[in-house]
Amino acid sequence: MEKLKRELEVLKKSEQHYRVLLDESMDPTFSFYPDGTYRYVNGAFAAGVGRIPSEIIGRKIWDIFSPDEADKRFALVKRVFTEGETLEIEVLVPLPSGDTYYLTTAKPIFDRDGQVETVICTSKNITQRKLAEIELEKERDKLHKALQEIRVLSGFLPICSSCKSIRDDKGYWNKIEAYLSEHSDVELTHSLCPVCIEKLYGRDTWYKTLDDI
Repeated sequence: MEKLKRELEVLKKSEQHYRVLLDESMDPTFSFYPDGTYRYVNGAFAAGVGRIPSEIIGRKIWDIFSPDEADKRFALVKRVFTEGETLEIEVLVPLPSGDTYYLTTAKPIFDRDGQVETVICTSKNITQRKLAEIELEKERDKLHKALQEIRVLSGFLPICSSCKSIRDDKGYWNKIEAYLSEHSDVELTHSLCPVCIEKLYGRDTWYKTLDDI
């Protein structure tokens, strides 16, 4: 009897020790009952959602998070209870100070009969990484949009040596102006180079007069 008491006392002290470790951990740690009720939360988790542990323990996920976020979290917890496998999920905690992102690992804890008794979760703050990924995705979208707006002519173009018309991939001959307008974002305007001006108007009196001014 005395030996049993000592063993129970050792066990009690051990439980207290590990609870202190969980309570003081910088990583949010929490556990659930099968219906999504919080069985345990440490200080880091409570602080992460702007509350204290006593305001969360005994309440359900939907009491703490928005319906969409709560449904997402409960779906993970339910799977772990059902399948008995460790799973991960990225979650968002919106706060007045800004959105905070976590990578949460949900692990099943089994009883002596091999049934999942509880699901314990540990979260890692990945906000900086997530914000960098979001910014990178925005830049990719901008680049993709810019590439879509750029229409580049490449390869060999069959062009008439005389009239300079271009043959398209359907075999039709098009004026170079029409072809460029259709296959690029270039806007064409017409003018005359000095050689052509001289060739066309060099003998005209009005041109010579204008040239002398």
